[in-house]
Amino acid sequence: MKRFQDENRFLGNFTNEILVKCPKCDSKSAVKRENKIGCECGRCYSAVFECKHCFYKLKEPVYRYIAYGKAHCNHCFEKYEYESQLLKEKPEKYKAKCPHCNFQEEWKPKTKEVLQNSKVNDGLVTDTWYNLPLWFQKEVDGELFWAYNQEHIDYLERYIGADLRERNSKINYSSSLVSRLPKFVKEAKNREKLLKIIEKWKK
Repeated sequence: MKRFQDENRFLGNFTNEILVKCPKCDSKSAVKRENKIGCECGRCYSAVFECKHCFYKLKEPVYRYIAYGKAHCNHCFEKYEYESQLLKEKPEKYKAKCPHCNFQEEWKPKTKEVLQNSKVNDGLVTDTWYNLPLWFQKEVDGELFWAYNQEHIDYLERYIGADLRERNSKINYSSSLVSRLPKFVKEAKNREKLLKIIEKWKK
């Protein structure tokens, strides 16, 4: 009988290297956590993205802006809403076109800040630094089953494949990685299905 005991692991324990899909060539690449130079506490870090296939590299997140708002056309007097494409700079004004009469005029918009790759990856699980889709993710009955890296996969495999799952009484169980897994990962009926996915990931 396979046994698994919660080892006081948290999701953050698996973030030193997150395997993602490169936005340039779609190859497997990585976001790696690095300690910040000059930090004395040892807890400050940043993350670098690098693809070894096309050599695309990012040292810090790239943000874009979306201008949006509600307007009352000064030509046909109809009301409408507008939203821009991704903009490189935060706009003070935005020229919107009325969808009723095509009249264009400038408005002072509201703006929201997004990571550069946000619109490309809608619906996928992404890393928190560059918003790049994780390399290891698979839809299972309408849910996304995912992992950051091989170490994360191994930990999930041990949990999912266990006949007996034991809590660790020495920790706050409600905050551990295992306690926060979605219901479909914990259900016995999905065990074989998830283990087959993991087997493919490990090849």
